[in-house]
Amino acid sequence: MLKSVCKKISYLFIATGAMILLMGFTSVRADVITGETSLCGASFVIDNFYNNADDVIIEDEDTFVSSLLSNDYSIPDNAAFAKVDSLLNIRAAASTDSDIIGYLPRNGICYLESDPQYGFVKISSGDVSGYVAKEYLYTSISAKAKAEEIAPVRATVNAPVLNIRSTPEKNSKDNLVEELFCGQSVNVAKGNKIVLDSDKNEWVAVEYDGDTCYVMKKYVDVGRSFTYACSVEDVIGETDSKNVTALRASIILEAKKHIGLKYVWSGMSLTKGADCSGFCCAVFAKCGFDLESIGRSSYSLAWSSSGHKVSYEEAKPGDLVFYSLKNGRVSHVAIYLGGGKIIHESSSSGGVVISDINCMKVTMIKNFLD
Repeated sequence: MLKSVCKKISYLFIATGAMILLMGFTSVRADVITGETSLCGASFVIDNFYNNADDVIIEDEDTFVSSLLSNDYSIPDNAAFAKVDSLLNIRAAASTDSDIIGYLPRNGICYLESDPQYGFVKISSGDVSGYVAKEYLYTSISAKAKAEEIAPVRATVNAPVLNIRSTPEKNSKDNLVEELFCGQSVNVAKGNKIVLDSDKNEWVAVEYDGDTCYVMKKYVDVGRSFTYACSVEDVIGETDSKNVTALRASIILEAKKHIGLKYVWSGMSLTKGADCSGFCCAVFAKCGFDLESIGRSSYSLAWSSSGHKVSYEEAKPGDLVFYSLKNGRVSHVAIYLGGGKIIHESSSSGGVVISDINCMKVTMIKNFLD
């Protein structure tokens, strides 16, 4: 018992000493740390340290060090996640007859704002607020489990280079495990704990290659990363924003992710490159569309028995626009975005770009989606 009391008193002395040290200086010069220099050159600071030593309850060393991690990464009770394959429609009112005003992507987070009404619940996500069918949401306990699965607490590097170490010691060469670069991230170890070294530097415990390792806290941003809803106007544009299906919206969103993708003859990869028809097919496939019956080349897509021709006035975002050479043979295909715009794999010099629909001679427009 006496040993435990002494241990607690010693921690309080450490905490009090740290406060005095911080309060006693009006300016602090950043330490120079070879190989682990902060991007901003920030000096060591204990975030949100205790204002009153009487409020500190210390059970053991783990409780003390973990309490220094000031942010709370728990999931709010009203959080929910989209339980769909592509996008969940967000409507202006609690009815399937109501206008679609936004989309919540697969596993996207939202916050419940009302009790269910006729199978719908009001939600907010990002800048969008509206109604969704409750059956397509993970809520309550299942929402918290889903959050841990899709958005674990991660430490993202904010310095040019950061060492991962097997022990929380910055001056040792024997504990170097790996280098991370700015923007890379790793999962924070269970418990979201940090450790103080002998110089009072904070280290975040992280998971790396199956082991618990450490990174310096001041060179990482710790938190969860979620996907939020987007409005119809953000996806389609104001001129074509009424009642575009979730599948069409998902195709537009997916296509726009790959602006700049390089042109590769006969390619059909959204990472390594594609040609014009390969890009369209790859985007459709990524959104769950079965390609077996529609062909692969722009010519075979145009003359496939699947789909049907539509006029320019009837065209919807997600339809395919076909272009021809002077001899009339179809030689190019693009995805219609709406508002007179297309997205396409343009050339070896341009890659995937957005262009006017009349940038070349339009041969036909086909609807493969409904």
